[in-house]
Amino acid sequence: MSDRGDPWVRTVLRDAFSRLASPGTWQLAAVGMAGGRAGSWLSGASCDSSFQIGSVTKTFTALLLATMAVDGRVALEDPVSRYLPEAGPSGIRLVDLATHTSGYPRIPRSIKARMLLRLRDPYALVRDRHVDRAVRKLSPRLGPGPHPFEYSNFGYGVLSRALAAAGGQAFGALLRQDVLGPLGLEEKIALETDADPGHRRLFGHNLGGQEVEHWHNPALPGAGFLFSSAEGMGIYLRANLVPENTKLKAAFELVHQPLQVAEPGMQVGLGWLVRDTDDGPVHWHNGGTAGFGSFIGLDLARSVGVAVLMSRRHMDDLDEAAMGAISVLRQP
Repeated sequence: MSDRGDPWVRTVLRDAFSRLASPGTWQLAAVGMAGGRAGSWLSGASCDSSFQIGSVTKTFTALLLATMAVDGRVALEDPVSRYLPEAGPSGIRLVDLATHTSGYPRIPRSIKARMLLRLRDPYALVRDRHVDRAVRKLSPRLGPGPHPFEYSNFGYGVLSRALAAAGGQAFGALLRQDVLGPLGLEEKIALETDADPGHRRLFGHNLGGQEVEHWHNPALPGAGFLFSSAEGMGIYLRANLVPENTKLKAAFELVHQPLQVAEPGMQVGLGWLVRDTDDGPVHWHNGGTAGFGSFIGLDLARSVGVAVLMSRRHMDDLDEAAMGAISVLRQP
């Protein structure tokens, strides 16, 4: 095990996550910040070990949308059909995709049928033509948004395709150019399609500790296709908490705004879920693949945040531990 930074922050992280660690089996890396204090706690990993972050990718996709909106290349209210003609005259907007209020299901049945062909890597056999076909079939049934909140991996995949069309280049290249590069994350956060010459990517594990394959997501990349190190998540955490020190201040302010009610006690902004707590709102997102779990949470008012990566399948205990660490870091 290893740790760095402020001793108090390290202790909070150790106390929160040590019960989830299994250094002889899977790896865990946590970073935390409270005001000007920052620290990390690592179990079986190094600061540059690379974890698949699953749906935490959606916060980066949303930040790309916000960056393009701030620059005037798109508008949040733009109809999806402006960039993806297969969406037809449905009236679904980019903002509806980003807030899970488009009316698209989590995964359409036709896409789910493809996923069942390779359960160990379910998105790998989903191709662009399958997504286009599903968009053409579903969109005419939907009126203008916002619709009631329904978390949608498919919707975020469609969003990434629309942004790529608007930007005139592949989604990954656009994300690297407009988000990862300006934040200094090009060497810390990797696209699924990037090479791994340093062999920093960890194997994932199921709940029994057995190694499992990485997931691949060629047709719906905005829903989840990034790898990150603890160092990368630390930089991203600080950028969210102190956006005025970045080149993307206006975009961060935009993604942090709650826009729709998701459920009682929970709102949703661009990418971020916002949970009401007794001590104020927490912006958060988690992620899970067959062999990895992740969580990031922010108390923007107190400049407190926690991010944790684990090479074990996601379970609710990871989110609970992270929220517990945030509660302690709120009260130094």
